[in-house]
Amino acid sequence: MFAVGALAMAFAAGAGAARREGGTAPGPWCGGQLWRLMTFSDADRGRVHVDRLRTGIDSIAELRPPAKIGVRRTTNFQLHSWRLNVVLDRFRVASNGEIVLVLYSIPAGKYMNAYFPNPHCLSKLTRDRAGILAARRAFTDHCPPATAAWQLLGASVDLSGIGFWNPSHATRGALPNAAELRPITNFGIVSGCGVGSG
Repeated sequence: MFAVGALAMAFAAGAGAARREGGTAPGPWCGGQLWRLMTFSDADRGRVHVDRLRTGIDSIAELRPPAKIGVRRTTNFQLHSWRLNVVLDRFRVASNGEIVLVLYSIPAGKYMNAYFPNPHCLSKLTRDRAGILAARRAFTDHCPPATAAWQLLGASVDLSGIGFWNPSHATRGALPNAAELRPITNFGIVSGCGVGSG
């Protein structure tokens, strides 16, 4: 609990600094100690297979999180890009500029979270920067503008992202094991947000 609290305090302090400085330089304000993992600019980024392995929220929900969540990738989940076909239930923008998605699997009846990072948080070390930016644009170009309040959506989407363990379980829509896709590296709308299913 102390570690989670410390991360939260570090994030809050960083977010305040970002607002004062315009939030244009990547750093801890982007997500505390784990900001490099969140932006795919961490030391282990080259070990990650961007193979977009198909999976489901039910399968991700069964994974065992590491005993300690740190700045290094220690599990297979963190070393792959995972592809989901799900419902985008709702979304909002966080104080650090990330767009938070709550995903829903109809067959499994389960929710989980995925994130578009703030473009200002992507550093020169960020891997697949173009893909991450294109994924966010694919959402913002077609769907309503994200606000601080949750907005219901209900669009069917095909997305991929890097496995991430969140030390906090408090986010709306979080799986009990706190597994997430962060950052999202590919995003497509199947139906909804004004896009037809063909």
